[in-house]
Amino acid sequence: MARSRQPLTSHDLDLDNEDEAALDVLDLPQLYTKPSAHVLLAALDDLISQPSSWDATLRSGTLRDLEGTSTPGRRKRKIKSEGVPHYLTKIVASSLAWIEDDVEKEEIWEAASQRLSERSGRMAMGDISRTFTIPIQAPDPSAQETADAKADEMLEITLHEPALTSDSMGLKTWASSYLLAKRLTHLRDTLPRLPLDAQILELGAGTGLVGLAAAIVLKRTVILTDLPEIVPNLERNIRDNAALLARYGARAETAVLDWSDPGAFIPPSTSAEQRRCVPRTFRLILATDCVYSPAHPALLEQAVGYHSCRSSDARVVVEMPVREADAAERAEFRTRMLGLGLMLMSEGEEVGYDDWGASGGRDSGEGLLEVVCWWSVWGPR
Repeated sequence: MARSRQPLTSHDLDLDNEDEAALDVLDLPQLYTKPSAHVLLAALDDLISQPSSWDATLRSGTLRDLEGTSTPGRRKRKIKSEGVPHYLTKIVASSLAWIEDDVEKEEIWEAASQRLSERSGRMAMGDISRTFTIPIQAPDPSAQETADAKADEMLEITLHEPALTSDSMGLKTWASSYLLAKRLTHLRDTLPRLPLDAQILELGAGTGLVGLAAAIVLKRTVILTDLPEIVPNLERNIRDNAALLARYGARAETAVLDWSDPGAFIPPSTSAEQRRCVPRTFRLILATDCVYSPAHPALLEQAVGYHSCRSSDARVVVEMPVREADAAERAEFRTRMLGLGLMLMSEGEEVGYDDWGASGGRDSGEGLLEVVCWWSVWGPR
């Protein structure tokens, strides 16, 4: 895969006239005119800055809302961003004295505050949900398919992302996860076929995008693992996508796994006893964005070395962003994988998008950054 297509935001989803000129903030209801609660709430709805899923799938006559569901296509006005924060601040600071219903006032203040947080970077946002589209079938450049047929070959996985802090980066979906999830159809057709009873291990599963997609595309049980503070949200995302998993007869499980003690699988339920995982069990291990500190290459080596099966058909698939700051860690990761007796069977680079400035990359012009990611497939020598 090369570049994913340009992402769409909620302000791009003008279903009636894509070329309609954006309104100025002065065209919005002004407080001195004492607009009704209904009018103000409609304007605030138009100002929603939807978290991008980097590759939206649109149905005819519908648009994606913040909860990732398909809703009737209410036409949303395009509004220029200049002056919007000041407009929202005035609403938050206003007493809204002409509106008699206190519940409506609270709803307006809350909506205006939310619109401000959406414009203050991902760290300022509260909980969000977004939907990612993942192909079920590998693309066939020679095929002449209708848009509806192509849509039927896409998974729509909705993920919950809690409010972030500087020590909870695993609660965000990263560009490398989206790219690897979309690469799964290619892996399914090129990697050795897994036995029917084989399980797949995901290390550092984060929000679960790769693991959930792998359970469906590869048709094997996937165990999604991460640290104790990350796993509860993983469980939630599995529950939220239970109907999708059931539709394809897929199964995904979670476990707490600390790479410093890779043999201990701790069930998420505190009442359950931890179990020791049999070493060298997994023929396929997946990991994304797993090397971003000096300690990670050694820890990842330890986890892979413990869990990777030594059979000739075993594979380890890793994808990570090519950050200049992490060049030494990537080089060490290569060296340590070779030290495990693995060889690099295939590799490549692809471009994705992220909504996190620290990732580096070139601004796409839509609040996103282009991120170059390196994917690699490892197997026994």
